[in-house]
Amino acid sequence: MQKTFLAWVLTLFSFQVGVSQPLCGFDAGHQKQMAQDSVYRKAFEESTRWIETYIKANPIGQVNRPGAAPYSIPVVVHVVHTGGAVGSSYNPTDLQIQQTIQYLNQVYNGSAPGSQGVGDIEIQFVLATRDPNCNPTNGIVRVDGSGISNYAARGVNRQNSDGVDAQVIKDFSRWDPYRYYNIWLVNRIDGADGLSPGSFIAGFAQLPGPFPLSDGTVMLTSQMLPNRKTLPHEIGHAFGLLHPFEGQPQDGTPDPCNAEANCVTEGDRVCDTDPVKLPVGFVCRTGPNPCTGGNYSINTEHNYMNYTNCATLFTAGQKAVMLASAEGPYRKGLATSWGQSTTYPLNPFTAPLNSSCTPTTGATGLSAAYSGLVNLTLNGRNFTSGHAQRDGGYVPANRCLSLSQLQPGVTYTMDLSPLGGLYEQLRVWIDYDDNGVFDNATEEIFYGNNINPTGAYLMTVSGSFTVPMTTTVNTPLRMRVISELGTIYGGALNIVNACYNPTYGQAEDFPVVISAAALPVTLIRFSGQRKMEAVLLEWQTGSESESSHFEIERSADGREFEYIGRVEARGKPSVYAFRDEKAAAGKNIYRLKNVDQDGSHRFSQVIVIAGSASDQGRIRVQTNLVRDNITLQVIGDQRPQQATLHLRDISGRSLVQKKLIVSGTQTIQLDISSLSLPAGLYLLEVNLGSERLIEKIVKQ
Repeated sequence: MQKTFLAWVLTLFSFQVGVSQPLCGFDAGHQKQMAQDSVYRKAFEESTRWIETYIKANPIGQVNRPGAAPYSIPVVVHVVHTGGAVGSSYNPTDLQIQQTIQYLNQVYNGSAPGSQGVGDIEIQFVLATRDPNCNPTNGIVRVDGSGISNYAARGVNRQNSDGVDAQVIKDFSRWDPYRYYNIWLVNRIDGADGLSPGSFIAGFAQLPGPFPLSDGTVMLTSQMLPNRKTLPHEIGHAFGLLHPFEGQPQDGTPDPCNAEANCVTEGDRVCDTDPVKLPVGFVCRTGPNPCTGGNYSINTEHNYMNYTNCATLFTAGQKAVMLASAEGPYRKGLATSWGQSTTYPLNPFTAPLNSSCTPTTGATGLSAAYSGLVNLTLNGRNFTSGHAQRDGGYVPANRCLSLSQLQPGVTYTMDLSPLGGLYEQLRVWIDYDDNGVFDNATEEIFYGNNINPTGAYLMTVSGSFTVPMTTTVNTPLRMRVISELGTIYGGALNIVNACYNPTYGQAEDFPVVISAAALPVTLIRFSGQRKMEAVLLEWQTGSESESSHFEIERSADGREFEYIGRVEARGKPSVYAFRDEKAAAGKNIYRLKNVDQDGSHRFSQVIVIAGSASDQGRIRVQTNLVRDNITLQVIGDQRPQQATLHLRDISGRSLVQKKLIVSGTQTIQLDISSLSLPAGLYLLEVNLGSERLIEKIVKQ
């Protein structure tokens, strides 16, 4: 029982020397922190209680959410290479990363080959489309880590101490963890790169919790490939899952089975996975399970969270945990993040006018977790943040990803979540006249005092307000939220105005833009995913005005679109879904036609849904984010073939066409520098023999 995790790795290595066995480094860190870090242990217990409470209140989540679109999570992949060219061992191509994210989505929507169990988890992942400055991006960041001491030779530490602490890598390249899920690809973990036979730690992730600067997944670049288990496994941890053998010793020694008197609070905290001992040799076990008295179940042996070589499923209980985590306080802001939006209302973004005062949190409030705003939901978008200590007190309004869109004369309901461990107080203003001063009489939109605590991260209060018709429009305005402990703890704790300096809480400012006219339908996101032979489209609106319905159109070439269905508008911020049962086997291009009640209409940007992984073909665009050249890799026959490259705008208008002869594998470029194209979305069609590729291209 006293042996280390590394000793168990070496024990396992002795069983199958010639076989690569990727292990998860989660348990080593989790168990150490549970034993030694009281703050981490308390956070884990609070998160577990949140999940349990949510599942009890939402029992339908244990199976599915009928009619709801999947949670869409924006991810950013940080490639921490060692100076090698793109395509080398530690610096994978964009295509490789994109295909791995596609495989991750297949696992999580139940369409991966051989999928069993509950099937669709209703969580999907998209490479970020907007960076922290709200500019277009492909969601892949490449940074050279060779200058970090010991990184090139030893990589990241998990059990060793001769490489680099993982926190150093995370601090080296990170996007806002409240708006993106961060994945770091590293060359080695504990000195092993996973390219040689034997056992190695393939990756590790952090459970949902109030530790944003350490949140995310660290994994070996060698494991960032389709059909590899590492990324689906680590994402399971990121959404609250433990290993089925949770609590078992990890040194290979015999040990009595852990009795799970309460399957909700013990073991892996999932009731449809049996307690099991740690597998040895990465084999799927059959026959008697000594921990249950019955036989081994596929729910554990075929589970993505187990250490076996036959992963095909998550269970319904695991799905319930992941959905609860997606809706929980640490992940909730991801699904509505501007980081995955196809449009943004302010280009370029400018911060609101400076305020006449900037509240400062007292030293006591910064010394521990007393108070603070941890979630705000307004007009279809959720904004997650930390408490006063975690945020360092005041949070400014210069964050483009925290923007809300409103309109004059409309009444909105706002949900606010203070930390919730003690009685709290909240007050909110919007600087409607844009003069830098918040007027209590005309610009206060919410006040609540001595809000009854229900447990940390478990409290939400709501309030409604109406935007005045005389407000400043089409200009970023400042919304201020001040949190403090309730006056029940003393009359001096009274948020008298927007310049109040909190003793325990914080001030947090948000940018708001109020449109001059009634907003048309504003799309927060429009995305799609393969569902076996069909394609599931989903979109979310941030506002709707005078809207009648949506018409869904499909195209094979991006020029000619056909009507395939209709969904009625609801007249309020909503999530919609449409299933295309007649999608082509290869690529399909979709757009939405938003039709107003007067018959006028607008088109969304197009999205391209690929076929299965086997349909990826021989034509590959190296990156969809371009400036002067579009670069492709063409895998042709040895005999010469004609290739045609054709660039069009989203209306189908031809911009440039290029024909050339290719043979074998080669890289080709389409020069667009002379076209003076404005930034935006374009469609590239490539024909090679009988094969055709249509890709969306984002011009910077």
